[in-house]
Amino acid sequence: MKRLLIATAGLMAIGVSGLPLIASAPSSVLVSAAQAAEAERTATFDVPGMTCALCPVTVKKAMEGVEGVSQVEVDFDTRTAIVVFDPSVTSVEAIAAASANAGYPAAARG
Repeated sequence: MKRLLIATAGLMAIGVSGLPLIASAPSSVLVSAAQAAEAERTATFDVPGMTCALCPVTVKKAMEGVEGVSQVEVDFDTRTAIVVFDPSVTSVEAIAAASANAGYPAAARG
């Protein structure tokens, strides 16, 4: 019983002492993360040339290779790619060009 009390007291001391570290995080770091999330944009591309099961893999790799792209989801059935990217780093045109350079021309939906 005595060991349990000592262990509990030790864990509480560690937990409580860690709180000031969280509270002292610079607010600029928190604001920067929020601004980055707000700056992201999502675009949907039609990629009609995908005709086999491996095509989406190639399209995804090509689009993910563009600096500023953070996420790519390719749907073979609908022949589309949904891309999340930072417009201050890249553009819809650059993402479409990367897909075209891989052999799969892509057009952004209006």
